[in-house]
Amino acid sequence: MHPILEEFLDRWVWPTAPGTPGAAFRWRITKDKCIQGWEISLKRTVAEIEQQLSHPEDEGWKKDRALRGYAAEGVQMSIKQMSAQLLSVDVPDQERYIELQRMRARQIWDECKHSKLHADVLLGKGWIKQERDLMDIPQANAQPLPAYFGLSMMFPHMHPLARAAQNYYQEAIACLGIAAYLALVDDPLVRHEHLSQRDEELMHFMEGKFQIDFYCGTPETQQPVEDALDYLRHQVGGIR
Repeated sequence: MHPILEEFLDRWVWPTAPGTPGAAFRWRITKDKCIQGWEISLKRTVAEIEQQLSHPEDEGWKKDRALRGYAAEGVQMSIKQMSAQLLSVDVPDQERYIELQRMRARQIWDECKHSKLHADVLLGKGWIKQERDLMDIPQANAQPLPAYFGLSMMFPHMHPLARAAQNYYQEAIACLGIAAYLALVDDPLVRHEHLSQRDEELMHFMEGKFQIDFYCGTPETQQPVEDALDYLRHQVGGIR
């Protein structure tokens, strides 16, 4: 196991508040499903970074990554996606899931700030003169991920707890990727791009952990998490 993943598990995954009804379920899906995907993603990210750093004269990868990041966060994706998720909770269920709603509302703000960090790299390197220039660059306005989580209210019927799988699984991948970049890359703008996101992405992971531990204590509440997790592993991670 890669040391970055091992440290992440020891610090943030295995510690559990006593008496939480969904903790045993979370430990099971972590061991049976999540760790495999996290290992694959981290290995892929480290290999990609090392390949990029083997050609120090070529900074094109920094531009490509900043454009992808801008497209995958903030105004292009997060506002649409997370607003849809907030609205997917029926009025009678709002009180029951109020902690989830508050967490997701906070995450909208975080993700929109993250898009600005990617713009900072593009501005700092001189690849754009102002953020408005990104509206004319296709790579900054499109992302390839499936729209399962409601980019435009495609799935308003999705169970509120399905979001816990997204936060727990995907945001752990984000945390691991950030840790890899901070461990391997010296460029101050790239480090700024990742360091400024680190604590917030960790908080998003902890949202998912909290939701599973405190809400998923029965088969009825566990099933939406398992279903969404299986989808993410297959469609996003390529795991069958």
